[in-house]
Amino acid sequence: MKRVGILPALVTAANGYLGLLSIYYTNDGKYYGAAWMILFAMVFDVLDGKVARMAGVTSRFGAYLDSLCDAISFGVAPAFLAKVVGEELSPWHWSPKLLSLLTMPYALCAIMRLARYNVEHASGEGSDREGKGVSQFAGMPTPGAAGVIAALVILACDPAAKYDLKFVHGLLPVLCLLLGALMVSRIPYAHLGSRFLQRRESLTYLFIVVILLGVLIKWPEESFAFLSVAYALSGPLLALLRKRTPKGEGGELEGPVDPEDMEIPEGL
Repeated sequence: MKRVGILPALVTAANGYLGLLSIYYTNDGKYYGAAWMILFAMVFDVLDGKVARMAGVTSRFGAYLDSLCDAISFGVAPAFLAKVVGEELSPWHWSPKLLSLLTMPYALCAIMRLARYNVEHASGEGSDREGKGVSQFAGMPTPGAAGVIAALVILACDPAAKYDLKFVHGLLPVLCLLLGALMVSRIPYAHLGSRFLQRRESLTYLFIVVILLGVLIKWPEESFAFLSVAYALSGPLLALLRKRTPKGEGGELEGPVDPEDMEIPEGL
C-alpha cells in the first residue's frame, strides 16, 4: 500500500473517536454529552478533507477510513442514542424490541449510503466525473441526519431548558425511520458550505451571516435544532417545488438528477 497522510488520518480518526465516545456516554446515561460528541464529530468530518487537500495527500485509504468513521459517528452512535433516550426518557412506553426495530434501520441506511457513495464515486473530491465542481448531495448526507438526532437530544436534555420537551424523546425512534429513508433516497440536498460560504457575495449577505452566527452563539440549542430540522425538510420540499415548476420558469432542475454529477465526496 502507498504511504498515507498522517495528519488527515488523525483528523479522521478523531471523528471516529468522538463517535465511540458518544456511544460510551449514551451507555453511561450522559445523553446531553453524547449528542454534543456527535456534533463535534461533524466538525472533524469537515476538517479532514480540507487538511488532506492542503497537505496534498488525498488517497483512497483516507476516503475509506472516513466512511468507516462516519458509519460509527453518524450511523451507529445516533441510532443507539435515539434508542436509549426513547427507552429511558420518553413519556410513552416504547417496547425495547419495537425501539430496536425503529432505530436499527437508521444505522443500516447510513452504512448503505456510505457504501453506495464509495461504489459510485471515483472522481476527485468536490467534483463530478468531468472535473466540474458540484454543490448538491444525492440523498441526505449522513452528518446531516445525525445532526437532527443530536440537536433534538441537546434541545430536550438541556439542563437549563425552560420548557418540557419530553415528547421529543418519544419522537426520536420514528424520526430514525424517516431520516434513514432520506439518506438512501436520491432527493437532492444542498451542500451548505459550497452553496452559501464558498463564493463571493455582497456586504449585505455577509451582514446577514454575521447576524445568524450571533443568534447561533446566543441560543445554540434552539438554533441547532431549528437548522437541522429545516435542512432535513429542505430536500423533500425543494424536490416537490421543482416538480411543480414547469421548465422555462425556473425549472431547469426538474426531473431526476444524476447523483454522479451532484454529490460531493465525504472522504478525504
